[in-house]
Amino acid sequence: MYSVRKWRPGSALQVLLLCTASSLLAVDGSQVSRTHKQRPLPVVSEIRRNSAESSDELCLRRRRAIEAEPALPGAPNLELLRAEVVARAKAEPVLFLWAPLSDATSSIVKTLRERLYRGGAPWKAFAEAYARFRNHPRELRQVLLTDGYLYAEQPAVAALLGSSVALSQLFTEREIAVKRGDQTLHAARKSGEYFWTDGPELGTPARLWLFDRVTAAGGTLGPAKHISLSQVRVQTGASQIEIERLTPGAVLAQLVYGDARVPAVLTIRENQLVFDCEVLRPEMRSKVEAARELAKREQRVLGLLRASIDEEVAEALPFDEPKTEEGQQDGKLRHEWKTAYLQGHSSFEFNGDRYPVFGSKGRPKIPQVCVDFILDSWERMADTRWLGRAEGRGRKIGHIDFDALDIENRRSVDRLIDFAKIRPDWFELLEIPEAERIIFADRRRFFRRLFELRADFQPGDVVAILGRRDDNRLHYHSFFIVANDPITRMPTLLAANAGRPRIRSWEAEMQNAPRRSIVARIRPRLAWLESIATPHATPLQDAKSSKGPLLSAQRTLFSTP
Repeated sequence: MYSVRKWRPGSALQVLLLCTASSLLAVDGSQVSRTHKQRPLPVVSEIRRNSAESSDELCLRRRRAIEAEPALPGAPNLELLRAEVVARAKAEPVLFLWAPLSDATSSIVKTLRERLYRGGAPWKAFAEAYARFRNHPRELRQVLLTDGYLYAEQPAVAALLGSSVALSQLFTEREIAVKRGDQTLHAARKSGEYFWTDGPELGTPARLWLFDRVTAAGGTLGPAKHISLSQVRVQTGASQIEIERLTPGAVLAQLVYGDARVPAVLTIRENQLVFDCEVLRPEMRSKVEAARELAKREQRVLGLLRASIDEEVAEALPFDEPKTEEGQQDGKLRHEWKTAYLQGHSSFEFNGDRYPVFGSKGRPKIPQVCVDFILDSWERMADTRWLGRAEGRGRKIGHIDFDALDIENRRSVDRLIDFAKIRPDWFELLEIPEAERIIFADRRRFFRRLFELRADFQPGDVVAILGRRDDNRLHYHSFFIVANDPITRMPTLLAANAGRPRIRSWEAEMQNAPRRSIVARIRPRLAWLESIATPHATPLQDAKSSKGPLLSAQRTLFSTP
């Protein structure tokens, strides 16, 4: 396997990694919390008010003070395989200050945990645990949860827990609380299942993510073992955060901006890691400032893309596959829907089955194949969309309309790849040579290669995969990358319509077609995304009106940055 962390030689954390596993994990959370309260270190902004030193000098002094603080062990076994773990299970990006420990006392629970987390066949242990403790949720929680966390250090176990643990089998209480990152979400039991009562997925079935910590409402758990990374990534704009040393109140890190690495101090506040200061050499300042400005622009357009995707997820747009098929009829429903929509109907029929034109909230229930999801998401960013029931019937055209462009078949993955070739002003294309493609079934090699190429697969990118499905025919599929891990820069969360629009892990998105491999990556250029997403942008040039440049662009060879 591969390591995703590069410890600096001689760092205190590296020394800790050489200790035995038992000593690493024997950290008392309450003692750490008391240490933090007894010896708080002021942040640089507080020191600066009464000091004539420069920010860099103050930050260096703060780093030296933190180096003298007691170090925390982190979760070294997790960090060694972190990239694959977070790619195979849906998780909020967090950093563990120390690894969670089980409080199990039963011998059978201990045995099942050993087989689940360290054995060679976790699926068997998982199935036995459910069978044995089907009517004993407390014991089942002791097997599957670790100090309340859905926690795993091995990729296969992470994928298993992330996809298979049901809250209704772990709890019978009316309400539960879930700590996800720095947020606390709540769910209530109804008809035997739990549904979110707050948060962005209000009203939908509650599902656990890896690294979530869960308890019955009003229950108590020990001090949190994790801190959230969501805020520090936005604050710094760094492409990667390399952790050097953990302490109860602050973290020493290297912030990565392209090829520049900047020593920094990050402070722990209310389960969040936040930016404190950095040591920025004069010759690096302009490069880092430019990187931060670029990051702000990227965050803005990616936020708009994510908003479009979230709309489609909330609308539960159906995949374009008839309930009853005569041969292969994927893709037929969208045309039938459009006809019914424009003729004023509320439903339509295909092969004897009826389908609604609108969803429950009056939004168009337009069927999608995977490429429709990609293009529809970009069009929604550009304010191009089908009108809702209360708005009348029609299609509002914003700053981009793919129906009006010179695409031979806008519903084909390979035609989208071809279109990216002839529009290098809009897209940067990376094609994977056939000899270098790795099928998903070979998971170890697949994720190792993805980690090696992680800079080429980042949020906002479109990934195309190709391979044989159960019918032994070659099939394409496409999806967005919508998130990456700030510690490893590994692409993690994907968005696609493969049944309905969903945001999932690589494992969940690809497991039904393990013989497929990545064949291409399409990266929309930032300037293009900004032009279609800006309310007052100049409408983009129609590809049909520029045949000469497009034909010459077909001979362009594309390379990664």
